[in-house]
Amino acid sequence: MTDRFFALIGGGSDEHAAIAATVARAPLLHIAYAQRGCLVVVERGASVVPVDDRGVVIGPLFAVGRRGQQHALSANEAAAVTASAGHHLTRAYWGGYVAILPAVGQDSVDVLRAPFGELPCFYARTGSRWIIASDVALLARYGGFQPSLDWAALARFLCAPTLRSSETCLRGLQEVRGGDRLTVAGPAATTACLWSPWTFAATDRQLLDPVEAARRLRADIVSAIATRGSTAKRSVLMLSGGLDSSVAACAAAQDGVALRCVNVRTNDPGGDERRYARSVCDHLGFALEERAFALDGIDLARSAAAALPRPVTRAFEYEARRQAYAVAAEVGADLVLTGGGGDNIFCSLQSVTPLLDCLASFPDRREFWRVAREISEFCDASLVTVVRRAWRRSWKKRRPIPTDVDLRFLSAAAREQAATLPRHPWLRPPKTVLPGKAAHVSLLLGTQHLTEDSDPQADRRLLSPLISQPVVELCLRIPSWMWFDRGCNRAVARHAFEADLPPDVAWRRSKGSPDSFLVEMFEANRDQIRALLLHGNLARHGLLDTDALSPHLDDVGPVHGSDHVRILRLVDIEAWTRCWPA
Repeated sequence: MTDRFFALIGGGSDEHAAIAATVARAPLLHIAYAQRGCLVVVERGASVVPVDDRGVVIGPLFAVGRRGQQHALSANEAAAVTASAGHHLTRAYWGGYVAILPAVGQDSVDVLRAPFGELPCFYARTGSRWIIASDVALLARYGGFQPSLDWAALARFLCAPTLRSSETCLRGLQEVRGGDRLTVAGPAATTACLWSPWTFAATDRQLLDPVEAARRLRADIVSAIATRGSTAKRSVLMLSGGLDSSVAACAAAQDGVALRCVNVRTNDPGGDERRYARSVCDHLGFALEERAFALDGIDLARSAAAALPRPVTRAFEYEARRQAYAVAAEVGADLVLTGGGGDNIFCSLQSVTPLLDCLASFPDRREFWRVAREISEFCDASLVTVVRRAWRRSWKKRRPIPTDVDLRFLSAAAREQAATLPRHPWLRPPKTVLPGKAAHVSLLLGTQHLTEDSDPQADRRLLSPLISQPVVELCLRIPSWMWFDRGCNRAVARHAFEADLPPDVAWRRSKGSPDSFLVEMFEANRDQIRALLLHGNLARHGLLDTDALSPHLDDVGPVHGSDHVRILRLVDIEAWTRCWPA
């Protein structure tokens, strides 16, 4: 069961009738809403919550402060949703939903996507109508959308793969980002941001009691994972043995979520964390399946993002998921969970900016010196160095946080597209937000692809439950300096779950890495990589600097540095281009 949907806004009554007739003959689809010039089609079994007769909410919807999925709205709640053009949903509910709400008394329709919601929402204008859907396949089947590559958009993606915008890499196709609202009225469309991290990062919203912060964080994570777990018959957790996935396992254990864990290791000790995963499972009473990254599971010419309008999935990431999906199939699980995004929401900074926040919050300086010592120990730098850097940083003028751009191996024409990249609103901190908290917010950009790039056509759902709206909002209210303690970062999460985790995991400083497997992938597939990049679509369309690439592909010596990681990302993008008409 999935929550795939298609919506037609505008167009003639004959077209609505034709689609309705087609749907009537489709055994897996049905009409969820057909009023006010708006037709909404969903898969049978999809989660659909009517908003009286004023629209529908598709996908998992949860009320803030209550567990369990919401299957209906009261008349008062429906009226509040309608009166606010959907804004009430972002304040009183959370989940993975998309809401489609024809405006009462107006010739317009509002389309809202949940903050960090996993149900995609793409849209395009064709003639006098708008077509909106969870995936490109439904847009093509019922809306007549003809996908083709947008090479300029793809060049921008090559420059900044982690930057999220409404632009996709298919011509004429846009996306409603999580927390945004699209309003279509005739031929015009406008977007508005309904949910912003800056609301919760404001100085006057910060929690200053560390004990209370840890207590509330624990409660919110346990509630989020229990609520998400309740939508599945059985779940599999990808347990690396690091802090974030271990916190997810611990939270699941507190509420009795039916869970099987899987650990995927590399052949190199740097990516073998079985010791920690075993410790967590022994402590919590979960069964653990141990698997290894396998080169024979990798086909670099095949994109794991073939059905998506951006090349967002990495081959090595999909190999880990493939192993987890295999375990899920063996145990009959319909949901795969990860600890993804924990570093981001738990403020995993290596920066002196939290010291500046601390100085602004505590005039007596005692907490400043405590945090300075913690950062010194964590970063393996002298206390004098940390304080000096903080002092220098305090004199610098506040500027927008720069976009993370990578221009390696791109042609001059592709690099020029970096100048046209949009500014992400999460990189423009208000003056009322302290610099360390602004840096924390910038980390959230890395969570968007984890939650918002889901494939609704996949056989099994993949969720990162730590990136749930209530958990993210609470983390943003915890001061940046509070996340440092005992020479570690992410300290509030460690305090929240240390009583339920093995000590060697709760305050573990080391982190595993799959980089050795990426080296194996690169070395074992040099010839294929060379053919894909030097003679593929990206090269033919002038987006790659093949002269810069060739020496790296011809060098048969040991791999050094990080260029192989960038090259493998380019391979992932090249494979994706072969899934769509040029």
